[in-house]
Amino acid sequence: MAESGGNPFFSCRSCRNPLALRDDLISKKFVGKTGPAYLFSHAMNIIVGQKEDRKLISGVFSVADIYCSNCGEVLGFWVTVDLVAGPRLYSCCNCRNHVSLHDDIISKAFQGRHGRAFLFSHAMNVVVGAKEDRHLLTGLHTVADIHCGDCREVLGWKYERAYEASQKYKEGKFIFEKSKIVKEDW
Repeated sequence: MAESGGNPFFSCRSCRNPLALRDDLISKKFVGKTGPAYLFSHAMNIIVGQKEDRKLISGVFSVADIYCSNCGEVLGFWVTVDLVAGPRLYSCCNCRNHVSLHDDIISKAFQGRHGRAFLFSHAMNVVVGAKEDRHLLTGLHTVADIHCGDCREVLGWKYERAYEASQKYKEGKFIFEKSKIVKEDW
């Protein structure tokens, strides 16, 4: 991954797909297969591969390789969590692909195309589509549909740009339609 020039996020070195916010960087003091590695609290626009037990420097962990959702480049790995004791996750309603954390909900007071929707600060395992201008209930926005990284179901959209000053807080955030996601094991 390489930091994009001046932007507050890290992106895929191969295709420049945004992957993680600079604010989510926890540590730069890790070592990966090919050299220095970074630890992030959240990631976006990734696909999580098969889970396996792997011996790392600090012990044996259950991990899954992560791939860029745009170009398929191997980016590193995700240390999996025990869902019973771990974070509360939301998954795609079709394939159960994990798409967001409950802790990342900003608001449940949104309206989607198919009813109620939630605003999230982060998303994972999703593919961001083409940008387009849409007239929404709160005015004109530039948005991009978000699709499940596994089954390609449209789950909602990402706010790319808000034209009204009062709506700027939505930029870079994600809408998930309530009917398109399910709570995962909680």
